[in-house]
This record gives sequence, C-alpha cells and structure tokens, in this order.
Amino acid sequence: MGWERKRKKIVDKKAGDVDKKGDMGVSCEKLNFPEQKLKFSFRELKFSFGKFRSLYKNRKLLRDRFTLIKWRFGLYVPLCLLLAFAGSFIIGKMTNYFQDECMWRIVDGDAEFKYRLEYWYDEDGQLYRNYIGRNDNPDTTIYETIYRILSIFQFLAIIIWVLFSVFLVGNLFYNKELKIPINLLMDASRRIADNQLDFMLEYNKPNEFGMLCRAFDEMRLALYESNRELWRSLEERKRLNAAFSHDLRTPLTVLRGYVDFLAKYVPGGKVTEEKLLGVLGMMSSQIVRLEHYTKTMNSVQKLGDIVPQPVFIEAEEMKWEFGQTGELLCAGKEFVLDWRGEETLYFDVELVSQIYENLVSNAARYAAGRVIVQCFVEGGEFFLVVSDDGKGFRREALQNAAEPFFRDEREPDKTHFGMGLYICRILCEKCGGVLKVGNVGDSGDGAHGGKVTAMVNCLKMDRQE
Repeated sequence: MGWERKRKKIVDKKAGDVDKKGDMGVSCEKLNFPEQKLKFSFRELKFSFGKFRSLYKNRKLLRDRFTLIKWRFGLYVPLCLLLAFAGSFIIGKMTNYFQDECMWRIVDGDAEFKYRLEYWYDEDGQLYRNYIGRNDNPDTTIYETIYRILSIFQFLAIIIWVLFSVFLVGNLFYNKELKIPINLLMDASRRIADNQLDFMLEYNKPNEFGMLCRAFDEMRLALYESNRELWRSLEERKRLNAAFSHDLRTPLTVLRGYVDFLAKYVPGGKVTEEKLLGVLGMMSSQIVRLEHYTKTMNSVQKLGDIVPQPVFIEAEEMKWEFGQTGELLCAGKEFVLDWRGEETLYFDVELVSQIYENLVSNAARYAAGRVIVQCFVEGGEFFLVVSDDGKGFRREALQNAAEPFFRDEREPDKTHFGMGLYICRILCEKCGGVLKVGNVGDSGDGAHGGKVTAMVNCLKMDRQE
C-alpha cells in the first residue's frame, strides 16, 4: 500500500509537470521507475544465484577432497586417540579406585596401629624427626601385594588398550575405505590373468582408489581392444591363407589342362608348331601370374591391403585369354563366351582375371552341362556375368554366398573352402565395383541356374586409388 501511494504521488506530480511543460518524454521516462527497480532486483537475484552456485561448487569440491584416503585417514586418527584416551582414563580410574580400597584396608585394619619416633640428619647436619606408623597385623600384607599388582596391571592394561584401539580403528579404516577396492582390484587381476577381459571395474568414489580402479579399467579395456585386434588379424590371416590356397587351384588347373593336352597330342605329331607355341605362351603367362600373385600375397597382411594396379589393355586380347581359360576350366561342359564391344579397357588385369577364373570355375562346378559368360562395358563399368544351368542358389546362399567360408550343403566337393565368391567380392570392391549374386530368371528357388554379376571400374578418369 505504501508503494502504491508513493507511485500515485509520482504520477500526480508528473501529470502536473506535463500540464505545465508539455514534456511527455520526460514524464514517460520517469514513470518507468518501478520497472527499472524490478530489473535491478533481477540483477541482484542473478548475482545471488551465481554466488550460491559457486558456493555449492566449492562445497562439492571440499566434500570430494575429504573423500581422499589421506584426509579420511586423518579423520580416523583423532578417533583412535579419543578411544585410547577414554579407555586409558577408565582403566586408570578403576585401578585407582581399587588401590584406594586396598590402602584403606591396610590403614583401617583390626590390629593396633603404632607409631615410632625417628630422628635423622641431612647432609648439612640439620636434625629432623618424624613419626613413622606401622601396622603389626600380618593380614594387611595381602592388600599391599594387591596394591602392587594393581599398579602393574594399570600400566600393562593401558598399553594393551592403546594397542587394541589402534587395531580396532585400523580394522575399521580398512573395512570402510580399503577392503572393497582392494578386493575389486584383486578379482580384476585374477580375471585378466585368466584372459577374461569382458567385464567392467566400477568403483565410483572420488579418492585415490577410485582413480586407481579407473586406470585399471582403462588398462583392461586397452588389453581387450588389443586382443580383439589380434583376433581380427588372425582371422584376416586365416582368410588370406584360405584365399591364397583357393586361388592357386585355378591356375594350376589351367596348367594341368595344358600339360594333359600336350601329353596327348604332341607325341602323335597332331599339334602344329604355332599351336604348340601358343600353348607354351599361355603356360608361361600362367607361371608368371603365379609368381606375381605369390609375391603380392606375401606382401599383404589381409585381402583389403591389395592395391590395384590398372593398365590399358585391348578388349580383343582379354577376349582371347578369357576364351582359352574358360574352355580349360569348363572341360567336359559347354562353354559360351559372349563378348560385346571393342573398347580399350583400363583395369588391373590380374585382379579381373582372378575374378573371372573364380566365377567360371565356381559355375563349372555347379553347372549341369553349360556355362555362359557375358562381357560388356556400360556406363564406365566392365560387366562380367557368369551363369550356369545348375540348380542355382538357395535363399540362404543368396544372402551368404559372398561371405567367407560359406559352403552349400549340396556342395559335392567337400574340400571346397567357400572362399571363391568372397574373394571376388573383395576384389570387385578394390577395383571400384560390386558383386551381385542371383539366379537366372530371378526364381526364388533357383530352378533356372545360378547367375553372378561382377562389375569393375574401367575408366581412368573415374578410378579411385
């Protein structure tokens, strides 16, 4: 009410000033006084809140500081001193009480207490005299003995109590502050020694043991990641070795086919010199390829480390090589090569040849009697489509055929590694392309045969190194 009256007076006064001076701006500015005061109050409130928050933060820091082991130990020391002092005081009071009882028994005995006057001189020759009391009752000697025993007991009991206080407070300090983190660290060390790293060490107190447990858990996590990386490296090495063994079979099959051809037709003179030189050239190229492939695989740690080395090559040359290799891989079955286009190609010839041989050998293994290969260039991509007239891929195989070590249950060759399509997928990706697995006609059960399409980049300007 007081503020309203004051405001009313200010308004009336300023209204009169407006009538006299006609200065509306001044009156409006001064009429905003309560709002300015309100803003000032908000600033004060904000300052007070910031000060309270700073005080709360400092209080939290102070509380965290007193959770440190050295400060906690400092809190247990006064407790130990207090307990030792209190126990010693009680022991002293009790023994003094019993000693006083013994002394009264000695003084107030039934026997007559007699006095004897004695004289003696000090070193300066001054004479002294005093009455010495004595009790002739022999039963008082037992109280004197008890008095001496109580004196010794008081001394020993105080020492024992002090030691017991130290032990009691130390045991309390150990159970409250040290036992849990030490047990956690011991358990964690045993697990790490047993190579069990899939756990988490949690101790959230903001003290030295909390920091030690967090550092220990970081070490465990580093070991866990290191072991996982080692396991991945071993798996990659296993896959690499399997891929190496798998890819050696195709060139060896080609060489075996050439050797059988020469052994069959050379002795009868049925091979012309030109044909013989062509076969020897193909065998030589396969041997060179094997040497280069072996050197490459020895230099990499995993399939992903293979770096394509693209070169320009004429389509006619690749067509002739694909035709010769396909006929050897599909021996005993019909082989059809449909090559479209005569463009100059640009890709890693060895990697593309490896993809081709894997796909053709895989199709020949499942084909009933015919393997068809289609090669063409479209949109800067070289397409290699291999299909057969076998049973095709089952639903599970359509999803997992390009995964490592996958083998169909209907696989007739149990020595097959299940790495062929996986290697083709990795090599296609390294060459900037993809691998697609399907069936001819896209029938769900694969009744029309299998179909695998490999795409690689064949344009230099689009090449991704």
